[in-house]
Amino acid sequence: MPALTGTLALGLTGYMAGLGNFGPLVSGWTWTPWLLVVLQSQFLPLRRLAVLSLLIAAQLVSGDPQSGLYSALVAATYVAWFPGRKERLVALAGAGALGLLLAGVQVFPTLELLAESTRGGPGVGYLASWNLHPVRMFELVFPYPFGEYLGVPQFWAWFMVKGPGSIPFALSIYLGVTVLVLAVLGARKDRLTGFALSLCALGLLLALGERSPVSFLLEQPPFRFFRYPEKYVVLVVLGCAVLAASGARALVTGPSRRRLMALGVAAGLMAVALLFTGAATETARELFASLLQAASTRAEPSGPLENAARSVGTALLFTALMLGLAVLALRKPGSRAVAVGALALVAGDLLWTARKTVWLGPASLYQEPALAARLRELAGSPPTRLFRMDRALKASAPPSRDLEGLVHLREWEQGTLKSNLSGVFGLEEVTSYSAVDLRRWTGLMGVLARRPQKVAELYAGCLLLTSPQAAQAMGPGEQVLLTEPSLGLAVTKLSECPQRLRTVTRTTAVASLEEALARLGSGNVDTRQEALVEEGTSSTYGPAKVGSVELGPRSARARVTASAGGTFLVFATTAYPGWTAAVDGNEVPVRIVNGALMGLEVPEGSHQVELSFTDPGFHSGLQATLAGVLVLVLLVLVSRRGQDARTQEPAPA
Repeated sequence: MPALTGTLALGLTGYMAGLGNFGPLVSGWTWTPWLLVVLQSQFLPLRRLAVLSLLIAAQLVSGDPQSGLYSALVAATYVAWFPGRKERLVALAGAGALGLLLAGVQVFPTLELLAESTRGGPGVGYLASWNLHPVRMFELVFPYPFGEYLGVPQFWAWFMVKGPGSIPFALSIYLGVTVLVLAVLGARKDRLTGFALSLCALGLLLALGERSPVSFLLEQPPFRFFRYPEKYVVLVVLGCAVLAASGARALVTGPSRRRLMALGVAAGLMAVALLFTGAATETARELFASLLQAASTRAEPSGPLENAARSVGTALLFTALMLGLAVLALRKPGSRAVAVGALALVAGDLLWTARKTVWLGPASLYQEPALAARLRELAGSPPTRLFRMDRALKASAPPSRDLEGLVHLREWEQGTLKSNLSGVFGLEEVTSYSAVDLRRWTGLMGVLARRPQKVAELYAGCLLLTSPQAAQAMGPGEQVLLTEPSLGLAVTKLSECPQRLRTVTRTTAVASLEEALARLGSGNVDTRQEALVEEGTSSTYGPAKVGSVELGPRSARARVTASAGGTFLVFATTAYPGWTAAVDGNEVPVRIVNGALMGLEVPEGSHQVELSFTDPGFHSGLQATLAGVLVLVLLVLVSRRGQDARTQEPAPA
């Protein structure tokens, strides 16, 4: 029962409930507790190393690289607190190296991506987004003390939210007051308590982000590769879960009377606060009004006061129930009913709050919208790309201050193909949401932020998803194909639609990405006729034709016919290592064009041009994985042989 109680304390807390729709984050984190299990196991050294390496590899390929960092922090904290440090440190170092080898088929391409992305460079700016505000620590104890995001009274402490979204990344950080009661009962002067409290302290320090006294660490590798410091709350969750399991065991065997008295005092203070708000309502409102004024919030004090009282009342109820169970445990030590009761209270406490964190919508939100089929017809063959003009469409988005409004917003986002939905339904979009942004793409979007049509032109995005108002103000080179008044959506098309493989009449050599972006930002470059080529030459070309175009997700083919002097072919796809080009089967250099695209020179005459992509690092990563498998097999064989030798040793007389 204590272990199951700790499991609930780990898996049902507010933070974990808020990750319900983030599959990779949850699947990556679930491997961390198993690492702890193996670390403290009695496995033979080689067998422990082998099992640890498998767990590390499984975590690295789960889809969330940051979970590997969580495990490293948890394991390092464990090694620091428990005896046998040298043995465990050697096992961790060896398992980490072997785990990286086993996961090499994914790790190596990921490192290549990191080098090309904005995450790989300094000054990314993740430290300032979605930090844990110190005032929000009240939420560790009280469920939604500042209001609900979709409920009434509504969340009012918007000064605590600073990030790319209107609500925090961690929708809730509620640990569960029952979990905290058990944690207090389970704390001892032992290594396990030191380990758990260290995890809690480390998690809070990192989650504070730019407000943390150790914020300088978050600006260094590997911390700076990851977004949103709030996510380190997961370490606090694990630390409290460890203490809760220990507390559940202490509750059954007989809790400390002194600690029960301290918890009783805490419950009494909560009761006094509730009585104060009920008996001196006007004074309480004035107090809350001053707090709201200090926070530069215009909310009426009655709503926040009502919600705070409700939150404290809920915490008091579950605290009183757990204390009542503890009194029963004092009278009947070892009672199974006490263990079951503690488990039920923890589950009830966490599920009661989780129902406000997990929002459910209709199944229609997961069906293909009617617009997708119509756009596939309009895309033609070879298909053109879409360009979703987010800024223009945002004005049509419905409000989402309650659950019904949120459902309407999600229906609108689905109907207008927000984020990556175009790709889900077989379309290709110029812009999309991604957890990782390529450095060149980000730079190009930055200089052309006020000229989205130019971005669409560069990337051969001929279909524009915009608002009806923006469509009415379109230029002479666009035509309206359809409108959806209920969605506030219009689809327009560039009349002179550029192709994904096209030639230009001149090239201009530029020395760097910065020079290319500066020229594009000036507005003096006609990219339909001119290409800015890095490490290239300035040349002029005669007319050329591109035909028999075949486009795939990882390849492109075309027949290019060039006049005397040859031509320059632009490939409207973001430049990335791994793309190669061949003319009539002979490999030729791929140049970086217009800051973020690709291109190549084609000699005069008629030629078959092929471009193909292979994930950089894939082959070396595959070799690393195979080498890791070989090492793992050898470890298992040696470990088994050592075990057999021990079993064959004669017993002492």
